[in-house]
Amino acid sequence: MKKYTWKKILSLLTVLALVVCTLTVPASSYANDVETSTNDMILVNVDTNTVVFSQKPDNKWFCGYLVALTTYLVACDTIAAPDMASFTVNQEFIDALPYSDGCLKMYMDKKLTVKDLMAVALLSTGSDACFALADRSGLTTDEFVKAMNDKAVELGCTGTGFVSPGYSDDRRQHTTCRDLYRIYMAVRNTELFGELTKDKSYVPEGLDPETYTTKSNSSNLNSESPYYFRYVNDAKFSYTKETYENIALTTTYKGKTYFFAGLLGYHRSEENVYADSRKLTTWAYLNLSDRKVIDTESEITPAKITTGWGEYEMQLHPFNSSYKTLPEDFDENLLSYSINMKDSYSWPLFKGQRIGSAEITYDKEKIEDVSLVLDSSEGVDMLSDSARFGKHVFDRLMPNKPATAVRKNIVKSTEQTEAATTAETAAETVPETAAAETSQE
Repeated sequence: MKKYTWKKILSLLTVLALVVCTLTVPASSYANDVETSTNDMILVNVDTNTVVFSQKPDNKWFCGYLVALTTYLVACDTIAAPDMASFTVNQEFIDALPYSDGCLKMYMDKKLTVKDLMAVALLSTGSDACFALADRSGLTTDEFVKAMNDKAVELGCTGTGFVSPGYSDDRRQHTTCRDLYRIYMAVRNTELFGELTKDKSYVPEGLDPETYTTKSNSSNLNSESPYYFRYVNDAKFSYTKETYENIALTTTYKGKTYFFAGLLGYHRSEENVYADSRKLTTWAYLNLSDRKVIDTESEITPAKITTGWGEYEMQLHPFNSSYKTLPEDFDENLLSYSINMKDSYSWPLFKGQRIGSAEITYDKEKIEDVSLVLDSSEGVDMLSDSARFGKHVFDRLMPNKPATAVRKNIVKSTEQTEAATTAETAAETVPETAAAETSQE
């Protein structure tokens, strides 16, 4: 890593390959005096993709009923027309499950759509609905579980693993707070999520609401609960004696959205994931704000490229502007940059080509990584000059041989005849055209 400087000479000889992750979550955590009890937590500003608080965010722990989030994603990928595909709930199916949470009990002998099953999986504990989705997918259980693990890898998860489509106390079925952010954002971005969760409850079409309503099991969405928090948009809650309390949720206040995940939370009146999520998000809304930390117009270290026939200066700029969430008492002196790039790059180089990145830190915590690109004219000038140099070399090597003569040596005799005929026709036509133009004048 080269420390950020404004006058750095770079020699460009080899190609840089840039690999961009699907969702990169820089590690950062701002100091606060909020007292919490949950063991593993993360709080992320969704709008700026900024981690504003984290505590053991990469610890692996039982995901409990949060498994439904990934099961839902795989069901979206594998089951066409979820509002048309159906599944009939029956006792034989429930009895064959390795574990039953009873979330489908009220729908016994009813025909549900896959869309109905998805709603039950997301709003309630949802394990039975998860097994039903896997069954309806047409895949074997092993194939469905493999698809779940593949989906986790696709999303960039590094600490998540599954052995079952539904709840399992197997230690191999685990996740992390940081991975939950990736998974939950993918879930929220699906076409059906908003429709299924917007009312915090769901009734399958054609059934009596008084008998067949599935409600969210997350108390912070229940206005009659002491844990109710009015700014929560959606939440997935899990609690068992084996896994303690786990939760993933989003909140929105004055147009700003935060994601919170908590694993291994206590189940006590004032010490639980509900209380911790409320206290931390409230702290964030009152003490943090969004600021532009880098702009596309910012000039980054003019780079001098030296070749055998000249020296060229190429200006670098950030590929994109970036807003990050920072403390209200933001200290600009704590904001710093580091340039990451290879010592050399291959020629030619083009306008807009990405050749490195700028790592941005605040108070020594990484908050962003922005690609750097080449500026407008310098690269074009360099290519023009090099083209002229190439012509100069050719003329020096073959001073008395025009390019047409070289070409004739590699053209077959039949092609030469055709070319000659074409040339004669053109020779006759051109004077006529020129004469016509002269006459008009």
